[in-house]
Amino acid sequence: MESVNKFALMQTLCYLSVFILSFLVCIPAGVNVSEFGGHCLLYASGRWNRTPPTDRFLADVTWGPESSCNFTIFIGVISMVLGLFYIVWTSTLLIRGFESSWLDAFINLIVNSIMCVCLFSTSLTVSIGFRQWCELMTSAKSGFERCDDAQHFNIGKNINVDAGNYFAQWQITQFGIWFLWLIWLVLSVMALIRLYHYHRIESFTSSMNRERQRLISQVTQNPQSA
Repeated sequence: MESVNKFALMQTLCYLSVFILSFLVCIPAGVNVSEFGGHCLLYASGRWNRTPPTDRFLADVTWGPESSCNFTIFIGVISMVLGLFYIVWTSTLLIRGFESSWLDAFINLIVNSIMCVCLFSTSLTVSIGFRQWCELMTSAKSGFERCDDAQHFNIGKNINVDAGNYFAQWQITQFGIWFLWLIWLVLSVMALIRLYHYHRIESFTSSMNRERQRLISQVTQNPQSA
């Protein structure tokens, strides 16, 4: 029973980490989309205007698909809600001393696996999309050597966007979403272990029932043979 409580406590702490890290995904990404007037900078392309030569700003930008940013925000919110739900659920079981059922373990494994897959694909989308944006920021015509240098200039004045914090916002988002994926991966493994634990208990119980039935059958047959 003590090992079960320790396992449930570890799950609760993991879900607490999920809940906290989800804020690092949906909030910075949401603020950036708002500052960019609803546009998504992931996978964006465009050209630089250097007129006059001392000034530099973006022109004719082709923004990335809005779904790339919107789904990142969405997956962060879903992760937050699920994290809060399982914090309450596992804490309640832990406080009351109850052990979850095989069905609960199976559903938990499905949910964790789906979140793990979704977060991995979203993490790749964010990292690759932001790298493409940084390639635009550090292209030859931009004059910037590093991606974060561009946020110190008013590069968005011609396209009506506030690009003063984009680097910090998406660095936080990338940090949050990759760590979220790692935690959901750990939770998926833990759910698989718990499901296997229930499977062993069920197999042991079935084996004991068969042995009991065999012994009962032998006992009932011996008096008849006598």
